[in-house]
Amino acid sequence: MSSIFRKLFCFYMITLFVSLFIITMGLTKAFNVYFESQKKDMLVEQGKKIVQVLEESYYWGGFFDKDKLNQEIEFLDDYLDASFIYFDSNYKISIISEDIDLKWLGEYVASYEIKQAVDGNIVETEGYLGGIFDKPVLTVGYPVTVRGEIIGAIFMNSPVTELEKLSYGAYKIIFIIIFAVGILGFIFIYFLSKRFTKPLREINNAAKVIASGNFEKRIFVKGYDEIAQIANSFNDMAESLNEQEKRRREFISNISHDLRSPLTSMKGFVQAIIDGTIPPEKQEHYLQIVLDESERLASLANNIVNINSLEGNENALDLSDFDINKLIKKIIFNFENRVIGKKINLKVTFQEKITFVRADYEKIQRVIYNLLDNAFKFTDVGGEIFIETEQRDKKVFVHVRDNGRGLSEEDKKRVFDRFYKADVSRGQDKMGNGIGLSIVRDFILAHNEIITLNSELNKGCEFIFSLPYIKKNK
Repeated sequence: MSSIFRKLFCFYMITLFVSLFIITMGLTKAFNVYFESQKKDMLVEQGKKIVQVLEESYYWGGFFDKDKLNQEIEFLDDYLDASFIYFDSNYKISIISEDIDLKWLGEYVASYEIKQAVDGNIVETEGYLGGIFDKPVLTVGYPVTVRGEIIGAIFMNSPVTELEKLSYGAYKIIFIIIFAVGILGFIFIYFLSKRFTKPLREINNAAKVIASGNFEKRIFVKGYDEIAQIANSFNDMAESLNEQEKRRREFISNISHDLRSPLTSMKGFVQAIIDGTIPPEKQEHYLQIVLDESERLASLANNIVNINSLEGNENALDLSDFDINKLIKKIIFNFENRVIGKKINLKVTFQEKITFVRADYEKIQRVIYNLLDNAFKFTDVGGEIFIETEQRDKKVFVHVRDNGRGLSEEDKKRVFDRFYKADVSRGQDKMGNGIGLSIVRDFILAHNEIITLNSELNKGCEFIFSLPYIKKNK
């Protein structure tokens, strides 16, 4: 889990740093553009005022009243930290601010941006203004017009370093905020990654405990997200494994008992016959008991083979069309002695005289036999057993019902489990091993059909299973 934590933590931190870097670059660019735009706007506005003053102070003959310019030029210098240059229509520098070298006064400078302004265009640029400045300046050029005639242009110039000073203050604030956000993000991501990986660590630890054979381990995760769902699924798996382990122990216990009892009995009787403890006239009786016990062991072995074939997907179906009513009649003959011996009232009802189904003949024969055998075991002397077939919606439903002891709610939940014997059968079913109904269910499910159980304690049981109906021309 530490690997997942590291991966998550590194992923989130890289995402955070990349995001902060992009935000920082974006804000830096935005501030630069903002300050530059603000500076240009102020220079443009101040340029308009100076142009107005120039126009108002212009004398015939090409002279200006410089006294009227002083106030605006001082404002330009003191408050905007900008310089001022006036070019006449011949690109000659006629007026300059005090902070510009006087050597340029009277010089002709005909750079591209100067020509553009003298031609009547407002110019916004950044550079050295035709070599007048040693360092880059932000320049705004504005044409000067008197009585509809362009007489020259003025240029307001602000050092780029001043913009950098303004931006530097903003950068400090940005970096302080970004640093604080980074620290908080680091703390948040650390605990978020811990919280995210904690249930995964618990699931991993629980899996190791369960792998060691302890199926009682459970994990608890709050919420309804995917991790909580995984935890719930893990608990369901653990519960299923725990239940299977209980069934496995129960299976071993039951199978050991079912094997040990007849083997002990057979060994005892055979040993008694060999030793002469049992007189010759009674040996046939006890040999019959040994034969019955051997048949019981053979039945148990066959049932286990059937279970193994079902679990190994070796239960291929040999489908054929046959009359289910005829099969039921055939099986009933095998129970004739039991009907007579227990004075059972056996009632058989067929909706149609002939009812064809498509199924595996041998397996359905086993299903019906096991259900009838179960009904006879738990029906008291003088009781009733009902067998019925009916056709509905392209299905044939076979009902096997008795009025015997019935089952409790707990027994109904487990009656189809392998090697399970209901409490009411413990003292009655001496020969059973709890596999018969399990095989019934597996054979029916192998046909992709259903089997249901209706039962109440002391009111009997009814098993109903379905098979595909095949319509035959009569």
